[in-house]
Amino acid sequence: MLEVWGRKNANQVIQVLWTLSELGVAYKRHSIGTESGDLVTEEYKSLNPNSKIPTIRDNGFVMWESHAIIRYLARQYGLGSLYPEDPQKAAISDQWMTWSTDSFMGTFFPVFWQLVRTEEKDRDYKKIAEMAKQSSDILKVLDDRLINNHYVAGDIFTFGDIPLGVLIHKYFVLDIERPSLLGVEAWYQRLSERPAFKEHAMQPFGNSPSEFFALQTKGEENE
Repeated sequence: MLEVWGRKNANQVIQVLWTLSELGVAYKRHSIGTESGDLVTEEYKSLNPNSKIPTIRDNGFVMWESHAIIRYLARQYGLGSLYPEDPQKAAISDQWMTWSTDSFMGTFFPVFWQLVRTEEKDRDYKKIAEMAKQSSDILKVLDDRLINNHYVAGDIFTFGDIPLGVLIHKYFVLDIERPSLLGVEAWYQRLSERPAFKEHAMQPFGNSPSEFFALQTKGEENE
């Protein structure tokens, strides 16, 4: 059985679990994270020398780096569906996957970190507002794409929607100012109707470090 290492509410792990669920691939997950010290053991470093999550092992084949894992899984188990056979559609999916990190995440993830992983007394609300506005401005590029397309690669859901979708759920849940982006909003609604997205991406994450870790622990205990 395919194995996954990582906490279920870690952003990059959510992406991999969502991918596996979309593909219908059975897996066993090992719950480890930075706070437990599990990532620096020699046993784990023999799988992932970077001491980060996620890592997978598929019939003895070990991989790390979430986007590389998603591409591998989509091609290995979803060629012709999650991974388009058309090389141009596959390339467009890959383009938006890269864009999610290189363009959007850099401005948006600091907003998430300030509002969820930082104590309220230590938050810089001016910075939060500035970064939230920058994030919304950047999303106009995605909005232009989605006004006339159901998904980032066209009419069909592909692996390129997954990293962006995980971030966009957080964008719509956090208490920030959001201008109307009709294409992005319609796309998010379509994602929200997918059972695998509901199960993995639409997890509560709280409004403080203590709530985040409490929900993380509760989620692990309920499995």
